[in-house]
Amino acid sequence: MKKVYKSFLIVLGLSSILFIFSCAKQDEVTEMPISGKIPDEQADSIKVLSTSNNVIDYELTAVHYYKYYSTKQTFADTVYVTFFNTDGSVKSTLKCNKAEVNDANNSLTGIGDVVVVSDNGIMKAPLMVLDRNSNTLYAKQGVSLQRENNLLIGEEMESNLDLDRVEITKVSAQGKLEDEKINW
Repeated sequence: MKKVYKSFLIVLGLSSILFIFSCAKQDEVTEMPISGKIPDEQADSIKVLSTSNNVIDYELTAVHYYKYYSTKQTFADTVYVTFFNTDGSVKSTLKCNKAEVNDANNSLTGIGDVVVVSDNGIMKAPLMVLDRNSNTLYAKQGVSLQRENNLLIGEEMESNLDLDRVEITKVSAQGKLEDEKINW
């Protein structure tokens, strides 16, 4: 009788452990970018090359990629984009947590920890829209631009992909300003 009781306790203990682990929080299912709609294309660990006249315009890599034909939208996360000059040299790079591409108006919106790097500086913002027709960046919701040891901080910024023509609203600055570099 003691052996049966002991065996019963062992089985009950193992069953309890299995039950507890089976009720533990499961990995969350990835939410679709457009609620309730299944994407027409879906890929993981993707690399996209965009070319014009046999010249690479940009290379985009992403961990997850969802494309919807009806809305002409593409969503990606953990995004890294390299933009190229016509001679094949790197113009600038962009990284962000998520990206939304709107093919209808030819724009790319970077969301979350957006960083654009070029020879002319480093731009950081929580949200950035790239008009791919004009290659114009619109950074919103706070932006910083670092050039050498100088830091410009503002509310919004408009620039090209090279970060050489920059317009920042409500700006403040940190750094050393040399008189010959002032162009008012």
